[in-house]
Amino acid sequence: MSGPAVAGVFGQFQSQAAAMLGDYDYAHANYFGGLRRGDAAEYGITGVQPALPQLAALVEGRQVVMLNESHGHSNQRAANFLFVRELRKLGFTHLALETLGYDRVEGDGCRSSVLADENLPARGHAVRATGYYTNDPIYAELLRMALAEGYVPVAYDHTLPDPRSPQREQEQARNIACVLERDPDARIVVIGGGSHTSKQPGADGQPGMMGARLKALLSTEPLSIANYTVALQGLPDSPAATGYQNPTRDGPLAGQPYFADTAEGHYTVPGYDRVAFLPVPAARSPEAGWLRLGGWRVPAPAVPLACPKAPCLLEARRVGEGADAIPGDRCVIEAAGGTCTLFLAPGDYEAILLDAAGASSAASHRLAVAAGG
Repeated sequence: MSGPAVAGVFGQFQSQAAAMLGDYDYAHANYFGGLRRGDAAEYGITGVQPALPQLAALVEGRQVVMLNESHGHSNQRAANFLFVRELRKLGFTHLALETLGYDRVEGDGCRSSVLADENLPARGHAVRATGYYTNDPIYAELLRMALAEGYVPVAYDHTLPDPRSPQREQEQARNIACVLERDPDARIVVIGGGSHTSKQPGADGQPGMMGARLKALLSTEPLSIANYTVALQGLPDSPAATGYQNPTRDGPLAGQPYFADTAEGHYTVPGYDRVAFLPVPAARSPEAGWLRLGGWRVPAPAVPLACPKAPCLLEARRVGEGADAIPGDRCVIEAAGGTCTLFLAPGDYEAILLDAAGASSAASHRLAVAAGG
């Protein structure tokens, strides 16, 4: 593999790494060529409506809801934060994340993977070894919130022997179905990357991706929602359209997901029941409402640690948590003498400044974050 293909692969990894550093502006601009733009008429869209109030009707009688994410677009993780929190209110009990590290199980007869970070439920927050994508502070906060609100974490991935093999899709589906076999009253939220959550059958009669295989294993139809980040133009005027195109108008729910209407009903694509359209995320600043995670976080007070030689990384961990805990937030400072805005949940934090080599470049700073900012 060479040329554009190599550039594309490395671009993906660069964007994923940028997201883990809180450099969401870079990640959003460069992952798979950046964010999509489109005209509502091209999609056949006649309007948009906030998605969260529609969940109760959509999940009635269902035991599984699947959400996807783009691994380089953290605003989709922010939207999933809102979905997961709302689904907990609606009675969902387990959170199955593709990203959670797992140990293989032999001879179980039901599941082939178990959570590797066995202390996660009691600890209540992610550390570096918890998972790969949970090194993104937004994903780590999603997991922290879910544990605090009573979700049971489930590791379901199984990448061996080949992460691109049909066997991986089958084992993923089997591990999720096993939860329901052992606890018929469970209700599971599943988050997977890309098209793993699609229910579309494969070509030539093949079973398809994990979502299709899981559907075949269950007695009730799972709901599958695809996240799209699109700058939609030409939406008919409405309060919802104003919120989509100007997310700050949505206040605490800035960046919330929207379902779209068409002349025939609801906009969707093969393999999914609904498409959640997400507003284009604002660049990191105190006004970037999507980084508030629906009010879970607020813009933190300015940290008086100036970057002596750019680039620097500013990060803040909750007081009392170890150095391997994923920070509540982190951001990249690109100009000497500059700083950046952290978004943090209320509490006490220890902020540190790291240089390009990862060494602390200044004394730490204790930071108290109050509710409401």
